[in-house]
Amino acid sequence: MAIFATVKRLLPFFLALLCVACHDELNYPESGTRRVVIVYMIGENSLSSSAQSDLNEIRAGYSQIPDDGKVVVYFDNSRTDVKPQIIAFDNQLGEQVEFEYGTDVVSTDSLTMQNTLRYIVDANPADEYALILWSHGSGWIPANRVAQQRTIGVDNGSNSTSSNSGTEMDISTLRGVLEEVGVHWQYIMYDACFMQCIEVAYELREVTDWSIGSPAEIPAAGADYTRLMPYFFSEETFAADITQQYFNLYSGNYGLIISAIRSDQLSALARATAKCLSQLSDFPTDGIQKYCEYTSSTGWKPEYFDMASAVYHWTGDGETYQMWEEALYAAIPYRYATSTWLTAYNAVNSTVTDPDHCASASMYVPIEGRDADNAAWRQYEWYRDAGYALDK
Repeated sequence: MAIFATVKRLLPFFLALLCVACHDELNYPESGTRRVVIVYMIGENSLSSSAQSDLNEIRAGYSQIPDDGKVVVYFDNSRTDVKPQIIAFDNQLGEQVEFEYGTDVVSTDSLTMQNTLRYIVDANPADEYALILWSHGSGWIPANRVAQQRTIGVDNGSNSTSSNSGTEMDISTLRGVLEEVGVHWQYIMYDACFMQCIEVAYELREVTDWSIGSPAEIPAAGADYTRLMPYFFSEETFAADITQQYFNLYSGNYGLIISAIRSDQLSALARATAKCLSQLSDFPTDGIQKYCEYTSSTGWKPEYFDMASAVYHWTGDGETYQMWEEALYAAIPYRYATSTWLTAYNAVNSTVTDPDHCASASMYVPIEGRDADNAAWRQYEWYRDAGYALDK
């Protein structure tokens, strides 16, 4: 559509990102858009070729975008012949470059993300917005905790396809960025590994209605955007549709763990969890389903324990657990898991070991001796509201 903000209004954006190239007016309609889906692709890392493939899938699928919908992609991978771009897709005008950056930018920098999302929202008015965050991911873990840890995204700043070291973004920073953009997102989908943890969903509960993602690893190819395109624009059933269709992509081959978390049920889940934890003196981990191993081969990532498996092992299958489970499944109504999933780490047992208690969402369990991780985790609101602050 037309880039109708004034030069004065856009000047801070240009200065912050050092952008020097823009395009002529694009004659998009000025109204009538129900939903804009923004895909923020942080691909200046080892996933560069997958980013290009997913952009091509969007190109192949934009004809399925409804008349009142639009997909806008922020695209940054390791190509040196093309600078980062903002590209809009709809079924009327096809593909249009809305903005082309004059120099490389750091996609995980908070100001870059904030200004980019704000620009897209200003240039593409709609009744509602959704956000897909595409990159590497490490859930709640602090950025740059150890080598190759990514809370959400990594931009190596060197256009390298072999480096996953660079600028990362913490969840607290992401929350601040999304609050500053000022849009309430209908859903945030994480096309990234390990992002579907309760700490992240709870921290972002005020900025989005739904969080969709996996608590484990996902294949590098990620979502099939051609196949998922119409479901991004479902009305009442978008969370169910996206989650199930993403699962269907891999249920017959690589395997996948995925769920959708409903934000307006998270406060009730926190209260129910606090009631369970008030009866505990410690948090044993034996037998609990986990989505990663704490080893050198994984970069010492925490285990990402499954929520349902953890609480079941702590409380047993009595009234306490059953009441908690009701709150859990009200908050996570759509959840899918194959018996195994694809992993890049030889040390990881990528098998669902507790299928009867599988929330398809993870949470951290404080373990003695993990001082740095325990301290970082205590900064999350989930720690406070779910009753861990009552640790003996």
